Amino acid sequence: MRQKFYFILFGFTIVLLFATNLPVSAQILNIERSRVERDTVNYLTGKAGLNFSMFNRNAGKNNPNNYLQLTFTGDLAYISAEHSYLLLNYYNYLLVNYDSREQRNTVASTGYAHFRANLLRRRMLSYELFTQVQADKARGLEWRTLAGAGIRLALLRNKDLSLYLGTGLMHEHEEWEVPGQEERLQIANLPKSTNYISARAQFNQHVGADAIAYYQVGYDSGIDKFRNRISGDLSLNFKLNSRLSFRTNFNCTYEDEPIVPVTRFVYAVSNGLQLQF
Repeated sequence: MRQKFYFILFGFTIVLLFATNLPVSAQILNIERSRVERDTVNYLTGKAGLNFSMFNRNAGKNNPNNYLQLTFTGDLAYISAEHSYLLLNYYNYLLVNYDSREQRNTVASTGYAHFRANLLRRRMLSYELFTQVQADKARGLEWRTLAGAGIRLALLRNKDLSLYLGTGLMHEHEEWEVPGQEERLQIANLPKSTNYISARAQFNQHVGADAIAYYQVGYDSGIDKFRNRISGDLSLNFKLNSRLSFRTNFNCTYEDEPIVPVTRFVYAVSNGLQLQF
């Protein structure tokens, strides 16, 4: 019965990999994905994933469309008796027309590194410190840095289900490439309110899910308006054995007043294997 389950899951994985082989634009990160709960303390744990794909969508010899994509995720967590520390990393590299003789190569890369400390983590009301660096060349985001602090409220916390609320303040620095003017950068520095609601559910010993939704807002005196950002991330995890899992992830972001005129709503669907150590 278990072999049949894995065979069906494998077939489902192959279908999804072909159906959702999209460039990933991870504007949003799921901090719950790397939080862990154990009875022991003072330990280091982590997760790592690597996806590689290469395919073509050629429209004749004179119009080649060859794709090479590499995605890496790596999360580390250190849990002490009172506090927890998370380091989350993501990188996606996409090369289009990598073997074109006409040298019409297009490169799009995106990634981030995020560090977060949860102080007095066992309490219903705990405290968080965080910082992040990020780039998204595909959208024209040359650089984004942020740092802030906030509080985290545990609304529900048990073995199979948890629910949290978080709120805080941060400062965000962004440098965007102006569309059609690659030599020019639009720079913004904004203090922002950052808020999230997150949940984690374990349906059975093989299947679990975690989700998070953010709302971030800051007033920009340059345009005399508030800039609002809403984003969300949902992950489904299928455990194959004690170390290896298959993960399907969906994330999206909407900005009502982007710094430069880019697509306001972006989303990504990704699938891959995850190794836990």
